Amino acid sequence: MPLREYCNPDAILCELEASDKEDAVRQLVAALAAIKAFPKTRANAICDEIIDRERRATTGIGGGIGIPHARSANVKKLSIAIGRIDGGIEFGAVDGERVGVVMLIVSPESSPEEHLSVMRSIVSLVRDPYQCKRLHGCRSPESFLDLIAEIDALAP
Repeated sequence: MPLREYCNPDAILCELEASDKEDAVRQLVAALAAIKAFPKTRANAICDEIIDRERRATTGIGGGIGIPHARSANVKKLSIAIGRIDGGIEFGAVDGERVGVVMLIVSPESSPEEHLSVMRSIVSLVRDPYQCKRLHGCRSPESFLDLIAEIDALAP
């Protein structure tokens, strides 16, 4: 499935004011709960799962991008939230750089193939320096969605 299908413009926060990685995760999970990607009562458990996963190994993959993620029994469908943080935040990224774009992914435990497919798509997007630069240049939910749809169209 194209990445665009997992994104809702109301879960793209272009002026995220997160103080650190955990704060960014909490705000993005709250955005997904607000669009009813899962019940709000499950938001804290999902945050804990993502943060626990992040403590085991950073998802700051370089180039100013973070992709915190978790498979969870608390969700029924894969969803992506995106946050853009002016100036970036410390994320423990593999290249030591601050992270300015966070693409958070939550998926059902029962869908490991779908989860891995989405992860591969996002990693390939941000590993391309040109596309990564374009991603950092997005300033609105629509610009993020347009770029993602464009990349989807190029996918094999």
